[in-house]
Amino acid sequence: MEAGIEKAPLLGGRYRLISPTGRDGVGIMWRAHDSLLRRDVAIKEIQPRFGVDGADLDGARRRALREARSAGRLNHPAVISVHDLLEESGRLWIVMELLEALSLKETVRHLGHLPIHWTAWIGFQLLAGLRHAHGAGVLHRDINPGNILLTGDRVVLSDFGIAMLNGDPSTSTTVPIGCEPAYMAPERLRGRKTAQAADLWSFGASLYFAVEGRPPYPGSDPLAVLSTAMTQNPDPPVKAGPLRPLLEGLLRRDPAARISAGPAARMLSEVLRLEGVAVAPPRLPTARRPHNSPPSDTA
Repeated sequence: MEAGIEKAPLLGGRYRLISPTGRDGVGIMWRAHDSLLRRDVAIKEIQPRFGVDGADLDGARRRALREARSAGRLNHPAVISVHDLLEESGRLWIVMELLEALSLKETVRHLGHLPIHWTAWIGFQLLAGLRHAHGAGVLHRDINPGNILLTGDRVVLSDFGIAMLNGDPSTSTTVPIGCEPAYMAPERLRGRKTAQAADLWSFGASLYFAVEGRPPYPGSDPLAVLSTAMTQNPDPPVKAGPLRPLLEGLLRRDPAARISAGPAARMLSEVLRLEGVAVAPPRLPTARRPHNSPPSDTA
């Protein structure tokens, strides 16, 4: 570690910032070092939005707590791990596992589009993490190719900044600034109540992008994309092959008619079998036992 970095102050008496690695809609991502456990970590510095009354510090605090609590209650290889949340010098910092990864968005930009078997494998792994989150009562609400990270052997869903817990009455249904309308379910764009089906639409739109090489609603003008997404169906996929029935089922405009997670997992498993890729059969998420309940006596 460079001498200048070693002299940098520790956050929370423990974490030393090394270098910024990127920025998302709510903050700056840093590479940092955990001096207690002697490992590198990723830290998101939550930055408040500015309005006519100045910085929205309370809003930044709510977003940070929501992201940390949502991701922090999950434990799955396909979900980013959150280690810590701290507040220092009037700013909030979320400490997460550090992944050496490219996003699905970056990968497709490099390659043009992904083969069917790659897309199916990514979808199979990602859906397992999404089912785990839904089973724990967490709705992500912002699944898009930029939030899907690809490492050598993992597919990881990140950025739970606008996630919500089921039954949380304080969560707004307004579409946040910075969200990509091409990957948001029609009911979300209309400000309706979010459910698991909305996450599945976004999941399907991300797979569409992977195999087709473009979003389901292409265009550089966000307002034009928003208008099209609210009123029209996506163009039928042309490169998806055996993935086409799954994509069309996930991208149905009526959430009641949309394919649910269980059938989607079985369809992905079958596509992978046809493509000669062996995966474990999809399983239902493990039921969460209530806190303080005695263990079961049954085997």
